[in-house]
Amino acid sequence: MPADRIDWRNWWQQEQQLIRELMLMLLMAVVVGVYFLEHSRMAMEQSQRQSAEALAQQLATSAAEYLASGNLVSLNVMASQTADLDLVARVEIRNHANSVLASAGDSAAPGMSVSRPVRIDDQTLVGTAVIWPNPVDAERGRKLETRFVLVALSLLGLRLLIELAWRRLRAEPEPEPAAEDEILEADLVPVLTMNQTSEAPRAWLRIGIVNFDRIKQRFTTDMVRDLLEDYGALLHQVAEVYGGRVQQVLGEEASLTITGETRAEACFQALCAGTLFRRLARDVSEQRKEQGRTPLEFKLLVTTGSDLAHSWALCLAGLPGRVHVPESEMVRYELDTRLLFHGERCLNVLSEGETVRLQPIEQLAQRYQKLIADQAARLLGEQDAPAAS
Repeated sequence: MPADRIDWRNWWQQEQQLIRELMLMLLMAVVVGVYFLEHSRMAMEQSQRQSAEALAQQLATSAAEYLASGNLVSLNVMASQTADLDLVARVEIRNHANSVLASAGDSAAPGMSVSRPVRIDDQTLVGTAVIWPNPVDAERGRKLETRFVLVALSLLGLRLLIELAWRRLRAEPEPEPAAEDEILEADLVPVLTMNQTSEAPRAWLRIGIVNFDRIKQRFTTDMVRDLLEDYGALLHQVAEVYGGRVQQVLGEEASLTITGETRAEACFQALCAGTLFRRLARDVSEQRKEQGRTPLEFKLLVTTGSDLAHSWALCLAGLPGRVHVPESEMVRYELDTRLLFHGERCLNVLSEGETVRLQPIEQLAQRYQKLIADQAARLLGEQDAPAAS
């Protein structure tokens, strides 16, 4: 007996939520059913009363001449014919003194009666036609109740079937033998360890040349190579300053990779490298203009995304002479506290079926501007020294 109690207790604890849900469904069904049945009963009573009123009016109109002439035989025939209808329980035709001249049906008819005055020429009152309608059909009401109970039970049964099907689908497979699990885990440990330690947080600086396709059409290959030489040297100098690695040179979807202890640090270092390259490239372009030589203008993008094709497309979609950062990465790595930018100038770029918001960076915060200026002055001084010698 105690074991049975424990089983019932465990069963109740396991199925408590389902039982509560079924009880709630049953309670809601009862409330809705009571409202529906009561509304149906009232609708049937109203319809029956309206039919009885129309029938009483028709009887009053037909009995007017017979009542005025005192033709009791015809009045009794009319009363009998009216009482034979399923709707009517009893009929009485009375004179103006309220005396019954003709009647038919059950003398003990329950319920309320419906009466209509009998008039001659719609003016002179000669009597009254009274009809007692039959009570609402109880059989029809019982059928509605039966149907409602069946619907409620069907809903509860459907809920139970859904629960059983869900539990069968959710059933967990039998566990593998312990020895095999240990072998698989032992095989995976070196792979997981290698993946975690072999890749450090990194960021990419992508540099695109404005109208580079047109430049290649206008100049020969040697002239293009000479044009890229000065700017390519700047990119390698920037890479040395920030410990980066040039993966692809200018003119070939240029990219500079910078690693750091965290992605936020690597992203900010790449942003500083991009700002430094933009400053150096601007000074070199000014010198080339003074010498009557063709300058270059660049679009730059800083990102931690490893999809190079995607980042290159974003780079080409940016504004000339600006370093861009995806807005989501700028917020994620809290770079907005170290930059000067205008949020209303953010670009919406559609790439690979998604819209990416690119934020053009005006310049770094004041405390980092001096660092970039000193680095630029040192690198330009190193370039001028060999030229002077």
